[in-house]
Amino acid sequence: MKNMMKEYLGNEYSSDHLRNFCLYWMKGMDNRDEYESEDEWRKANDLDCMYFDGDLRADTLMSAWTPIKWVADCLNADLGIRFYKRSRNDYDPYHDLKILAEDRDLYLNPEHRLVGLLNRFLELAEQRCNFMLLPCREMNPARYKSIIRDRVVWLCDEVPSTLSHLYDKDSLGRFFLGEDGEVDEDRVRDWIYREHLEPGFELGAVNRENILPLLADLNPYEPVWPDKEDEIAEALEYMIGFLETRRELLEDPARGQGFGSGEPGTVSYTASAGGSSKVPMAVERAFRGVMENESEDRIISIEFDIVSDIPTEQSETIDRCIRKLCKWYGKDGMIPYGFKYKMDEKMDDACEVNAILHLKSAHKLLLNRSKKAKVPVADESSLTRPEGITSDVLWELYKKFSTQKGIQVWLNPDKNSRGGYRLYAAKEATLGHGETDYGVGSMGIELPWSRKEWIDLTLIQCDTGSIYKTRITTDALYESSDSTEALLARNHMKLA
Repeated sequence: MKNMMKEYLGNEYSSDHLRNFCLYWMKGMDNRDEYESEDEWRKANDLDCMYFDGDLRADTLMSAWTPIKWVADCLNADLGIRFYKRSRNDYDPYHDLKILAEDRDLYLNPEHRLVGLLNRFLELAEQRCNFMLLPCREMNPARYKSIIRDRVVWLCDEVPSTLSHLYDKDSLGRFFLGEDGEVDEDRVRDWIYREHLEPGFELGAVNRENILPLLADLNPYEPVWPDKEDEIAEALEYMIGFLETRRELLEDPARGQGFGSGEPGTVSYTASAGGSSKVPMAVERAFRGVMENESEDRIISIEFDIVSDIPTEQSETIDRCIRKLCKWYGKDGMIPYGFKYKMDEKMDDACEVNAILHLKSAHKLLLNRSKKAKVPVADESSLTRPEGITSDVLWELYKKFSTQKGIQVWLNPDKNSRGGYRLYAAKEATLGHGETDYGVGSMGIELPWSRKEWIDLTLIQCDTGSIYKTRITTDALYESSDSTEALLARNHMKLA
């Protein structure tokens, strides 16, 4: 992708990205008087507008100056030096920008870890991955400063706060209101997918409960200004990880939300065949048609909508056909599927099959990033088996969920339905157990009868981001030949 910073600075552009930003700001402030209006100046001098061909709805995702100030102020605190984009030196408003551009090593030790992180962030911050298109231009200043319920709130363009405030109708949510005057979460989700802001959500699951904070254990709704070295490092690592992931999404459009025709997030394909006996053949053609357009790592589930005069008993044949295909294409796991059919007298001994493949935006890429994110993952050696847990199989399964961040499972929430599996990612696991129940055996002796032990799982549904809680239960007295796979299967689950 074209680098607009390089286009703007021309021969002055260099591999020193801090210097690039300082020169960019000074050049922009110098030529304001050359334009008749602020809008005309923005179109020609603001990187966000330049990346979007002068569209005034454009905005910078993450401020470059803010982390520069974090690092520069932190490393020079002992000297009492604070830095400002527009210096408080009356003689030279560009004083601070000039010394950072020309004598950066004097103030920013190149060997310091914060400087290394800052350099990497600024390299990304001048690229397309740091710019987005807002639904309306009025949202631009609101991302920096808002009045929420009669209180001034400084969001400072911080990404977690931006994402959190999208769901507050008194804040940024006012730009996404539905007809009922409440925040339309579908509109929020669509905009997030369009602008590829999924890296801001745990496991890439877009939902208000899954927003990743800038600093661990903080509420993402509340903006934060880190001033301690470890906090600044953590914030920069979040920002770098976000932009790196977003750059990959932007560079590979096929990873994005939606493909080809059909609703956002789906691929659909229709096949026809003569006679109800040919339904399995049409199912396979429709299935292959959608699979040709997508890679496995984006598939959430597939649905078949079949219109034909199908004998009831043939539904089992169709189900076996679909199951075989989903197992074959699913490789190590079964692609969740479902199908429905309706009789249509107008079909005249023919059938029509519409296969709809449901997709998750760049799910695998985002999942991999989440596995490396700052959310702590337990080391197996640090886990201590509770005294009340006697089931070896349950303990082994718990260790999998506790040590593999975002481990995925197929789960059928409606345990009585056929083919109703959906893909979930594990968020949290806790162990529990009941008391041992006793009963009287045939010899009149009281014996241990059963002992229920369980794992309570909190899961994130991968296609909707919704939270789902379930319990994996075993009878610890009757599992001598059990395995983790068998235990999951009895609870209508399977590791993906």
